Amino acid sequence: MKELEEYLNSKIGLTNNKNLEALHRFFTKDQLENLMDKTIAIVGTNGKTSTANFIYNLLGKEDKQVLMFTSPHLMNFQERIQSHSNINFDYISRIVHDFEIENNITLGYFETLFLIACKAFLDNEMDYFICEAGIGGVLDTTSIIQSKNVVLTNIGRDHQELLGYTDLEVLDQKIFVSNSIDNLFVGDLSDELIKVIENNYKHFKSKHFLNDFVDGKSKDFTSNQINYLLASLIVNFLISSSIRKIPLDFNKEFVEGRFEIINRNPLKILDGAHNIDGFIKTIEDYEKVFSLEDTHLYLGFKNGKNIENIISYLKPKKQYKLNFIKEDSFFDQQNPNNFIDYLKDENIDYKIVDLEVFSSNKNPSILLGSLYLIGEYKKRKFT
Repeated sequence: MKELEEYLNSKIGLTNNKNLEALHRFFTKDQLENLMDKTIAIVGTNGKTSTANFIYNLLGKEDKQVLMFTSPHLMNFQERIQSHSNINFDYISRIVHDFEIENNITLGYFETLFLIACKAFLDNEMDYFICEAGIGGVLDTTSIIQSKNVVLTNIGRDHQELLGYTDLEVLDQKIFVSNSIDNLFVGDLSDELIKVIENNYKHFKSKHFLNDFVDGKSKDFTSNQINYLLASLIVNFLISSSIRKIPLDFNKEFVEGRFEIINRNPLKILDGAHNIDGFIKTIEDYEKVFSLEDTHLYLGFKNGKNIENIISYLKPKKQYKLNFIKEDSFFDQQNPNNFIDYLKDENIDYKIVDLEVFSSNKNPSILLGSLYLIGEYKKRKFT
């Protein structure tokens, strides 16, 4: 694993998806067809990683050999590629590096890990490859697979400059991660968008909507419950080629950094809600399950995120105390000093604090925002 780590360290900062055409040359035609048949492609604005993890665990319980590729990681790059088989990642990283040299290209960090994951899956002859898209979509690195099985978790607002500014634009971008879809599985989507899918995507062999297979509507469940139910629907279909009503016996497992309860007394929750829709859903989930007064929010966001939308949403919610994590506390952090004037103009009470204050606070508390923030908290291991 040491060779792989050194190789990936050389890729840090190389984020552009600029080798989409070249990536096809890494695979033979038969390999691409194998990936097309066995990949479960996961797209959506929020909930992709949680859904992927639930599918991975459920397929494992069915004695299936599975490799899962997700992003980003919280603490270590090894989180991005998980498998039920033992894999020589150093050997595979050398093959990917040779491919770079032979084709005179420089792969980005995401592209590199994606090719390593694909090669690991192919070499070990596994049953399923769970593959979470990065951003999008049509132009996403993972789109070269053209998977027959695509999961759409939801549609929301994020990366709008790339994916579009309306739900319909984003929907097209997400679904067309593949032009070869046989089976589409749809999670938490509005009735309007469900009708669009039913009417406009008639060439798919099958379309499965979560609300058709559970007793109750998505608004009745928390995000993690929706993701688990969606994963159950998918595994049900893949194993039996049919779908029964899904019982509401929710899995006790959790996904790190996604509404993760790390302490009960006082209550402390970690959640990487990195866009406005994910943020709102986390607060709604909290109010469904706990709804405690005098809850302290500890907030930190990545550069480029629209903080004003989040502040506007929180302004009327007086039960929350706002704390912003001080600058330079985690990778690619948006400096909270940049929006102090806005907070003052809106007459919003706030504090700027060190990250460890979240750990020591005796009130119910949620650490919320960038996944890099959640990862940094876990790395520091506050006691």
